[in-house]
Amino acid sequence: MKQHYILVGATLCSLLALYGSSAVLLSGTRASTTEISTLDREHYHRREHHSLRKHLQQTLVPHLEFCRIRDTIYLLNDRYIEISLQRQTAILHYRNGDSLVIPISSGNPAVKEAISTPTGIFSVQNKSPEAISRQFGNTKMLWWIGFNYNVGMHGLEINSYYRHLGKRPSSHGCVRTGREDIETLYKLVDVGTPVIVYDSTAPARIFAFADTVTFDTTKAIHLSSRTKHLSAMMKQRLQALYGGRLFTEQPFALYMNGTTPLRPGGYESGLAELVITTQQKPLLTLQHGANEHRDYFAALQRSVDKTLPARTIAPDTTSTEEPLLATPKPQQRKRTKKQPLRP
Repeated sequence: MKQHYILVGATLCSLLALYGSSAVLLSGTRASTTEISTLDREHYHRREHHSLRKHLQQTLVPHLEFCRIRDTIYLLNDRYIEISLQRQTAILHYRNGDSLVIPISSGNPAVKEAISTPTGIFSVQNKSPEAISRQFGNTKMLWWIGFNYNVGMHGLEINSYYRHLGKRPSSHGCVRTGREDIETLYKLVDVGTPVIVYDSTAPARIFAFADTVTFDTTKAIHLSSRTKHLSAMMKQRLQALYGGRLFTEQPFALYMNGTTPLRPGGYESGLAELVITTQQKPLLTLQHGANEHRDYFAALQRSVDKTLPARTIAPDTTSTEEPLLATPKPQQRKRTKKQPLRP
């Protein structure tokens, strides 16, 4: 008998629980079909946008603050030369992604009257099928490609230096290559072709090919010369990059057209290991505000808001308040051409 009562009680409890869940579901359904008031609608959108903003920050901040930023110099031409003194290689990069790798042997300061090959951002200054080095016994330098004063790329008539190519520095300061390789490179580059030389794992400044259609040269600085003002600016820009202030202090682009050669001396290429990983968040300068800045994520949220689908919500028919009438736009007066004065 007791077991019968217990079974009936359990059945009633399960029915009550099922009824309660059904009531909750029905009440939720009725609540969803009820029109939402204006205040609730604004609160809903505000909460949704806040969650979206939080999601964007959580997603983008790691990429903005913990990726290693470089100072990019954009190129309008189709190729540039990259020389790594650590790997003893020279690479000719093409816009289409192709590359030509050439083994080299750079300057060795241990050799008598020799210097290390200078590092930095340069461009091809001059070319000649044959040049003479009067400093070192009128040595013939074949397929000369000069990029910094009397330092350049070339081959030699002798073969003894071939065993050092791609392995160790052995020259007096220039970049030695094989005769066949330098002849090929000579025919592929022109005066003004950008050259970057670095003696580390990676430089703090890099080259990147710019989109020649969308890149706005009026809002960027052209590295066409080497004035005192540009040299000071490039040094300050590198220090700002090391300190994590590049986007806040100098938020503008640099570019080279690939035809105008830089003056000898070039600019410092920097060291990537000195770049601080946590960079300050970039600021966007508004076009119509001279010195007005906005947070990057706020501007990004506004752009996302424009892409959100429009939400159509039925008007609140239960409200006794009269709907607000939209104020009509003032009609613009048509401009008429002024008639010329009669004499």
